Amino acid sequence: MLLQSKTKSLTLGLLLVATSACAQINTARVMDIGRNALYFDDYLLAIQYFNRVIDSKPYLYEPYFYRGLAKFYLEDYTGAEKDCTRAIEINPYFPDTYEVRGLSRINLDRYDLASEDYAQAVAMEPEKQGLWHNWVLCNLETKNVAKADSISETLVKRWPKHADGYLLKSQIALEQQDTVRAEVYVDSALVREHYNVAALSMKASCLLRRQEWSGADTLLTEAIKLQPKNIHNILNRAIARYNLNNLRGAMADYNLALDLDPVNYIAHYNRALLRTQVGENNDAIEDFNFILKIDPDDVMATYNRAELLMETGDYAAAVKDYDKIIKQYPNFWQGYLRRAEAKQLLGDKRGAERDRNHVVNEQIAYYNGLKTTATKRGPQTRKESQINLEEYDKLIVEDEEEKQYASEYRGKVQNKEVGLQFLPPMSVPDYQQEQYAAAKTFSTALEHLLLQEYQLAMPLLNEAVEAAPNQPLCYYNRAYAYAMTQQYAAAIADLDKVIELQPNFPQAHFNRAIANVLTNNNKAAVPDLSIAGEGGIYQAYSILKRISAKKK
Repeated sequence: MLLQSKTKSLTLGLLLVATSACAQINTARVMDIGRNALYFDDYLLAIQYFNRVIDSKPYLYEPYFYRGLAKFYLEDYTGAEKDCTRAIEINPYFPDTYEVRGLSRINLDRYDLASEDYAQAVAMEPEKQGLWHNWVLCNLETKNVAKADSISETLVKRWPKHADGYLLKSQIALEQQDTVRAEVYVDSALVREHYNVAALSMKASCLLRRQEWSGADTLLTEAIKLQPKNIHNILNRAIARYNLNNLRGAMADYNLALDLDPVNYIAHYNRALLRTQVGENNDAIEDFNFILKIDPDDVMATYNRAELLMETGDYAAAVKDYDKIIKQYPNFWQGYLRRAEAKQLLGDKRGAERDRNHVVNEQIAYYNGLKTTATKRGPQTRKESQINLEEYDKLIVEDEEEKQYASEYRGKVQNKEVGLQFLPPMSVPDYQQEQYAAAKTFSTALEHLLLQEYQLAMPLLNEAVEAAPNQPLCYYNRAYAYAMTQQYAAAIADLDKVIELQPNFPQAHFNRAIANVLTNNNKAAVPDLSIAGEGGIYQAYSILKRISAKKK
């Protein structure tokens, strides 16, 4: 991640609402207050102040930049990119805007566009080392290795005493499958900065690849002392300790990793395998239960749990797990044989015989009667993403270390725990009552909605829409009725109409986003959540954060 996020509760005071009366505001004063709120990590309030300046003087670039920065801290990267783009259109000579937009685009996986932003920023601020760093990584992400190498050469020449450039060159060498040269650059980085955690981690990774477990353990211990909450290093040290037969130390590392990140997949999986090895089968089952609660389709965890259930005598539950595995992998003969054993122990001799006969027939058909049961191969590891049921009992290692982007922009992110709830239906303001051709029908429908009588409300809402086809609230309330009866496609269609009639309608954007999230269309939800948050519906940012976390 780019941001070191810390949860923070937020109590908002008076909500500032931009109105036409804002034209005479003291722009400099409001900007100062907004920046002050930003400084104290009160991003939601800061956005409201910058909204006031934008409403009053939309030709200024600064309020767009600072509002974009606030959105960036809130992990609304789509909104941040949009605001920074507007700021650049007004003033293309402010390098910080390119940097924030570049960071936002990195989080949106738009590395090619982010690379263009860093090129612009570097041209204006060539002495800012972090810009060069991120520019290299963006080019690595787009597989433009030659350009990344060229930029890193400049980085090394400008800052020859810093480890950063050599670490980047090491990553480039790894992209080129040259592990020898990669380690040479890591050694060069360590000569310059022996206590550089990234360099120690990369050197340890090299030793792990060569199975030099003791050296890796020593380096990782040193790195963890410098950065105690680096889970990547803790997990790697556990692998080294496991291969040194230091099971107690490996278990302690997995426990530590789970203290820091209770939902860490690798830590749960590997701790379960360690618990199995030392005979703590029930505790191991709890770990696999946790994994399968998060990801019910994890076939490796399912098979391991099935094996543990066999060990603990819960044969009926084991059969259910084997059923799931065989359904997904019908040619996995070992699964049939293990299910046959479980059925035999349950007294289902006929079912057990069917499973054994199936395996024999398949083996004859495909391999001329040769048996192909899995063979265990001692302490080894497999990549996290690798699915091979014959290696179900191997410890997992991460696929690759996450690239670390440089950023001066850090802050605390509000993280309210909110559910995916639609905003309630709305009544017609008193001053608009006469404009609504179907005001009485609309009002009666609203009463039914508030009483959750959706079937009674729907015909009245249909009547209101027909009588007043250009009045957005009719569509808005009908969309709510559709949403509450789980007719999300119809709800989205009505909200599309609301936004067509009245684009500046934050509640409609929010409810359309919720409908899209509930139909697994997060991509469509993100722009709506950004607009809703900007309009003062702050729970939109919590949902954006949740979507971002799920993606990662």
